Amino acid sequence: MIERELKLHVPTHARADIIKRLRSAKARRISLHARYYDTPERELANSGIALRMRKEGRRWMQTVKAPGPDPVSRLELNHLRPDGNLDLALYDNTSIQAALNTLSSPLSLRYETKVVRLQYEYHVDNTTIEIAFDEGALFAGELELPICEVEFELVEGSPTTLFEVAKQWTLDFGLMLDPRSKAERGDTLASLALSVQTTETGETIVTSVSRPNNHHLFKPCRAKPPKLTNKLTPASAYLKCAHECLTQIAQNAAYTAGIDTARANSSTHMEYVHQLRVGIRRLKSCQKLFGEWAPELPEDALEKISNTFNQLGARRDLDVVRTVIAPRLKLAGMPDIRMPRVGANRTAPASLTSSPSFQNALLDVLETLVIFGDTLQVEAQSENAAQKQGGNPLPKHLDAWLRAIVKKGGKFTSLPIEEQHNVRKDVKRLRYCLEMCSGVLDKNLLAKLRPALEQAQEDLGELNDYYTAETLFHDIAQKQPQAWFAIGWLKAMQTQKQKDAESHFRLLKKAPRLAGKK
Repeated sequence: MIERELKLHVPTHARADIIKRLRSAKARRISLHARYYDTPERELANSGIALRMRKEGRRWMQTVKAPGPDPVSRLELNHLRPDGNLDLALYDNTSIQAALNTLSSPLSLRYETKVVRLQYEYHVDNTTIEIAFDEGALFAGELELPICEVEFELVEGSPTTLFEVAKQWTLDFGLMLDPRSKAERGDTLASLALSVQTTETGETIVTSVSRPNNHHLFKPCRAKPPKLTNKLTPASAYLKCAHECLTQIAQNAAYTAGIDTARANSSTHMEYVHQLRVGIRRLKSCQKLFGEWAPELPEDALEKISNTFNQLGARRDLDVVRTVIAPRLKLAGMPDIRMPRVGANRTAPASLTSSPSFQNALLDVLETLVIFGDTLQVEAQSENAAQKQGGNPLPKHLDAWLRAIVKKGGKFTSLPIEEQHNVRKDVKRLRYCLEMCSGVLDKNLLAKLRPALEQAQEDLGELNDYYTAETLFHDIAQKQPQAWFAIGWLKAMQTQKQKDAESHFRLLKKAPRLAGKK
């Protein structure tokens, strides 16, 4: 069966109020102790599969979960068991059997969860939703991570109502979307629980790690291009890309808000913010590329996401000036000046990403994607879908973008600053979409395009940083005249970077067409 569920993190300050609401609803209390199994090579996890044996009160339940059609849906198979021993024969003649048959190593216990659950069924508008508050911990070796989350599972009825309920709870309690399941968090924890070293004599030493280092444990969520094929319709390809972009946004927003990352260092937190902003850019790029096949995303949600993007960007710009540009200026001989303070509230990014309005904007977008996926008609012969539509249209669209960029870039040094900014955005959008669609593009062509595009984006990014820094130092120079040194140096660097970027555009002009020759 397909399980459809939303999982939201509960901040510490909301715990008591949630318990109060659940007790007033006569929620029942259940003790859950689950053991998760995998091979040492993490073969199940690599396939997105989670296999567990869970004691629910006095009974044992064996469960396997596998990826579903969207991030909130999973294939779930449950079997009551007389004891806590696994029985893999239960998956004979199921879609899980093939994955189990190809395992190269025996299954073993990888990590555990111990949770106290408060659970009840909520009925509204012909829809039944199981609401469960889980509080406990994940355990792997000597390590542990806290669990404090609410799950909203659609038992029957409307997915729209499921989202409406989750969004209301988010407003009431400040809940936060976290795309990771307990299994994903547990697998990451288990990977750190034992450090394996090999001596010169070939002896294997297994060392327990005493405490999790979140700097290494939860790294920023980077783009993972979806696996597209020419068998997919453009609408189906869009959904894969959009869901992946939203996952990058939501995961880095959760990390920025401090979920599992309280001990991560400042540079890692800066990277969470950076990757969050990359995810937002990628989602916008995805919408533009697939425009004629994609649904319109909620305008209010996009506006809130864009506002958050801009606020995080302003903070990032100041961080870059202070940590990157200012040291370069110092080496170039700039006199000492007083840099403006960043501000006392160092938790501003966490406040932005944990706000109920931003979190509900993410849920609004996710809801639109899920409902759109539900309405897509499944084609009987998907392998003929592209031919029925006259071939894959994506290379033609991307090639048109590339030619437009090359045309503007050929005269880059003479463009107004605003137009240069637009070219930079166009280059980013093209790169993101080329990577998203890499599965349906010629690999040799991509290999030729990537170096010039990467260099162009890098130079354009530095150029933008120099423009931003110049604006800041103009303000500083009003009271500290020695800052005019910085302005002169920055203008010289801008001229050089403009020339560097234009040279990369000349190389791109020679690139073969992504859509083939006319």
